[in-house]
Amino acid sequence: MLEQLTELLLEDEALTDGLSDEEASELVGWLIGVVEDLEDESGEVPQRYIAQLKRLGHEIARIARRYRVPVSELIDLVEQVWEEPSEEPASKPMQA
Repeated sequence: MLEQLTELLLEDEALTDGLSDEEASELVGWLIGVVEDLEDESGEVPQRYIAQLKRLGHEIARIARRYRVPVSELIDLVEQVWEEPSEEPASKPMQA
């Protein structure tokens, strides 16, 4: 399953279009790492996460291209607010 998901991410040209080779590699590598972390004991990744991860990758790439923000900084921002699926939601949501 992981190999199929990795291949799916690597073949998605829209995911890396307009990014430097280094940024594209960093984004795809990070997404693959997230997929590996989401694997359950059976080695499967819950299907509900796959589409979300692809959308997340596309949004990171879009913001990086449009606003010239380094992919590494966007990944760091996502990781700062990331909640594990098994964790309870934060008791008080952030407000602007």
